[in-house]
Amino acid sequence: MEYTYPEYLYDFQCDASACSDTCCVGWNIMIDPVSLKKYKKYPGFFGNRLKNSIDWERGAFEQYNGRCAFLNEENLCDIYTEAGEEMLCKTCTRYPRHYEEYENLREISLSLSCPAAARLVLGQEKKLVFLNEYRETPEEEYEQFDFFLFTKLNEIRDYFYQVIQNRELTVPFRMALLLTTAHDLQKRIDREQLYAVDDLLKRYQNPAFRKTAERKFVPYQGHGVKSRVQCFKMWQKLYRLEILRPRWREYLKQQEQVLYRDLSQEAYEEAQKEFAEYYKERMFEYEQLLMYYVFCYLCGAVYDGDLFSKVKLAVMNTRMIQELDVAAWLAQGKQLSFDDQIQLVHRYARETEHSDLNMEALECMAAEDETFCLDKFLMGILG
Repeated sequence: MEYTYPEYLYDFQCDASACSDTCCVGWNIMIDPVSLKKYKKYPGFFGNRLKNSIDWERGAFEQYNGRCAFLNEENLCDIYTEAGEEMLCKTCTRYPRHYEEYENLREISLSLSCPAAARLVLGQEKKLVFLNEYRETPEEEYEQFDFFLFTKLNEIRDYFYQVIQNRELTVPFRMALLLTTAHDLQKRIDREQLYAVDDLLKRYQNPAFRKTAERKFVPYQGHGVKSRVQCFKMWQKLYRLEILRPRWREYLKQQEQVLYRDLSQEAYEEAQKEFAEYYKERMFEYEQLLMYYVFCYLCGAVYDGDLFSKVKLAVMNTRMIQELDVAAWLAQGKQLSFDDQIQLVHRYARETEHSDLNMEALECMAAEDETFCLDKFLMGILG
């Protein structure tokens, strides 16, 4: 089987007891069947503790005040220290590694919901490279897996990587290119005209196409009021999601007050310009965010055929993080450190990526909600 992963994957190191927001607090940690069997058989005093600290009906560790029963006062795992790393369940062994599964292929990323992983992902100033590794495993055959579509999605994603990593272009322009080309490509997928994808990609890569795109984007520029309204509408959609931590809603409300309610239109536009200048040496962070979202989710379109919604989600998430950055920068006296960014991004990821309901709701909104139609989306990015 082939494995694809970003080149920094094996550089990850858990912050352990020094973690600012441990993954052993606030989440139900589900246990795989193999680990459950090991825990049932484990001998001695610690074996008794294992048996008494697991909800066997649900297959999850018990929690006390929101903390895993095995998270000690030093924020270390007692299973790891008492029984060894091999006794950790699959959830604890894998996190923050995220796996996307395709026929004879696994794609591995590091989840932004982990502060240490977010620090590694966003701290890459150089352009991201993906590596491939082959491991001896039995061949797989998925029912109804469209390998031809999957091949074309990979070709599309490779083109998107080129767009995202083209640092001659502004980040908003890159986002707009992703949206418009994904919109055109989705039409071919819907019409089952995958044979046309190659010609479209060749056209997109022609230098003349960028000039054409620049002309088409002109009508969306210079509309500060409409841009602000569009971003605020997208912001409001975050309140419709399942809130995993009560403080998240409070945080959103506070930042909304700073960015949308306390500022006049003129002050909002000036803040956006001033922040862009302040952050210009760190714009690669938004590049890495787009790369992360596109790598993680785009090829999932092989299962539902919906490429466009997945690109819209990648752009929407990155755009919302940008807005949160501006709000935090204003609230902190026009300062935003790298550590501030990591805390913001990992909190956002925890709320949006670690709930199946939220992922489904976001994709449904991207596909059906008028707020996410192409024209309005472009206005929110380029206006």
